[in-house]
Amino acid sequence: MSTTTDDPTPTSDRTADDATTVERLEQLLEEWRARIDELLVQADLASKDVSEAVRAKAAVAENAYLAAVNRLKQMPRDAGANVTSVRTGIEKLVGDMRDAYQSAEAVIARGKDA
Repeated sequence: MSTTTDDPTPTSDRTADDATTVERLEQLLEEWRARIDELLVQADLASKDVSEAVRAKAAVAENAYLAAVNRLKQMPRDAGANVTSVRTGIEKLVGDMRDAYQSAEAVIARGKDA
């Protein structure tokens, strides 16, 4: 007796793909953690006004990072069909993190030009 599923990919292949997805997302988040840390160092070196603005924007990026890490930790429990939705959610959080990071970088650049 055969059963049908929405995904014709064998379970072992999906599991391997899921593991690769988790590893790729973990690496991406580690890279963003390093970028945020570097941004905070730049904030420490900036003038007080610039530093406060950068720290506020870095906090937004850091919150998105923490939410993405938390969501990624849920991924193994959500194996199977939910991996795609988890990945999509993490990618959205990474986009939010990128926007906040770029905004903070712009504040630093304006502070250097002033």
